[in-house]
Amino acid sequence: MLRTRLAVLACLLAPSISLAASTDADPLHSLRQQVAALQLDHALNLTQAQAKALLPLLQDAQSKVKAAKAQWTASQPAMVAAFTQAVADLKANGAVSDATLQAAQAARGTGAGTLRQDMKAIWQQAKQILSADQVQTLKTVKLGLGRPAPAADAGKPAGGHGPGRRFHLMHAFLSDSFVSLVQARAG
Repeated sequence: MLRTRLAVLACLLAPSISLAASTDADPLHSLRQQVAALQLDHALNLTQAQAKALLPLLQDAQSKVKAAKAQWTASQPAMVAAFTQAVADLKANGAVSDATLQAAQAARGTGAGTLRQDMKAIWQQAKQILSADQVQTLKTVKLGLGRPAPAADAGKPAGGHGPGRRFHLMHAFLSDSFVSLVQARAG
């Protein structure tokens, strides 16, 4: 039961933490963003019409991410208080109380869930703008200079599909670097 409560607490707060993990003040982060954006731009090779259609969608998504980051930053004191209480609960009786779990959930708010739904909807709209070949390219494009994509396993396609890959792809897709490249293509 204790593990379940800790897992629930971690799941409640983890999506919010990932939103604020990146920082544009880090020069290495900026360079990684540029590399991924250029790789994505080259792989998609958007037409001017596609770029014009995609640009407002990307800008809307960026504003939603910025609002979620602001909400996450504002919720930090309440999240620290909830985690502090969770530590106290665990020390006192070996379990996190329901009240502490509720406080953690209230501190987190609905921003991450709303953002996740918004990003899914935006991704579906973007796929309507892209050709079938471009959508397929997104499944295999290699972003960054890191490890090579995993090889295909027993009936599974190569390319490292999954939530981590989708997160990095969306991060590159919504980066200022990629949006700038799309603006240039839009003319």
